Amino acid sequence: MDQAGEEIGAAGGEVVAIFQYRPEPTKNFCRRRGVELDCFGDPDREGYAAVGLEPGSAKEYGGAQLAKGFVKAALSGHVAGSPKGGDVSQRPGTFVVAPDGRVALAHYNRDSADNPSNDAVIAAVRGAAAG
Repeated sequence: MDQAGEEIGAAGGEVVAIFQYRPEPTKNFCRRRGVELDCFGDPDREGYAAVGLEPGSAKEYGGAQLAKGFVKAALSGHVAGSPKGGDVSQRPGTFVVAPDGRVALAHYNRDSADNPSNDAVIAAVRGAAAG
């Protein structure tokens, strides 16, 4: 999402990243990697629970599909760091919320590498901004 931040902003959106770690390690993580998003910590994973994001199974986090996702990310210059705290099986997600509170996109990752395309997110932002 960080790479599409300008385009998302131009479409009327704002990107924030929420991590399951304490606020200070989250800010440090984003700063060290040059992430230009607002990064927030949710160590109690209340936000995850509120939108129905659940932990995945051990099979999901040790399988070939996830390995393919990590290789693809590494080839494009994105390397995952070592987890420090939190639950590595916690599934992430991507959400676009319209100004009126309507959820324009809810993507529940099957594993940590299953992210929606930037094009899908940008289209949802444009739709949400248009009303």
